[in-house]
Amino acid sequence: MRDFLLGLAFVIGGGVVIAVARTYPTMPALQFGPSLFPSLIGGGMVIGGLVLALTRVGRLRSAFAGPRSQTTSYDYRSLLISLLPCALIVFYILTSEFLGAPLCMALSMLLLMQVRGAKLWLSLIVSIVIAAAIYLLFSRYLLIPLPEGTLLSQILP
Repeated sequence: MRDFLLGLAFVIGGGVVIAVARTYPTMPALQFGPSLFPSLIGGGMVIGGLVLALTRVGRLRSAFAGPRSQTTSYDYRSLLISLLPCALIVFYILTSEFLGAPLCMALSMLLLMQVRGAKLWLSLIVSIVIAAAIYLLFSRYLLIPLPEGTLLSQILP
């Protein structure tokens, strides 16, 4: 049931992303505009959500058609783990202006790796290196401004 509902949530979320991306302005000199990449991501979310939901339809039919004598316990921990990436995206949106993009990315990756059972030293190294690489790639090479944060700008010169 959980996978079916998560699949439907991804379908709805992907539809919203596509709808919002269609409102972006078009570039007259280009064949594609700023809506291309969000539309591709939204389409991937819709397709992935449909695949996830449709693979669980058979299991839902058997669950509702079968006898109701046994009560099954619901695994809330795995549901919370499934929703953690969405919560971390909200965390990034709300705190990146204050903490900065590299620190938010590193904290998010560290938490995701710890929840999945990685060793702490490995999680620290990987999250710091990958966050720094992503930040340098986006800000220096692709020239996409990422929030540097007010927390570290007050501490560092």
